[in-house]
Amino acid sequence: MQPTKAEKTEALPPVGSEAQKSSKNRKTIVFACGGICDYGKLTKLAATTLAFRKPNMYRAADAEKGIGRVEDAVSDGFRIMALEGCTEYCATKKLNTVGLKAEVRLMTPELGIDTTAPLNMKNMETLIDAIKDA
Repeated sequence: MQPTKAEKTEALPPVGSEAQKSSKNRKTIVFACGGICDYGKLTKLAATTLAFRKPNMYRAADAEKGIGRVEDAVSDGFRIMALEGCTEYCATKKLNTVGLKAEVRLMTPELGIDTTAPLNMKNMETLIDAIKDA
């Protein structure tokens, strides 16, 4: 006996905006590059601030401190977001060393943040909003 059309589609994962909604509502470990450049520092600050504001939805970790917090979060069901300050991709490279892959990757320069401007609260809030929207 063949399954009905309704039975076939119920087993499929959501796509398009539904997939994005289901992904956005998942708990997230924000793995910031945390590099020495200003925008590496901005990624770490934004990730930490968001984890402080919404501790039930977000955790923060930075690449310079290692991968342990990410592995713990993954075992607790969190998705991984790599937050990059530049095109060196430090967070992604660190994840790759242990065979992990980010479900989402955000690049600070691609978010409309002026990388020539001094660090400021506006840039940090822009980055936090992008994390929440991803």
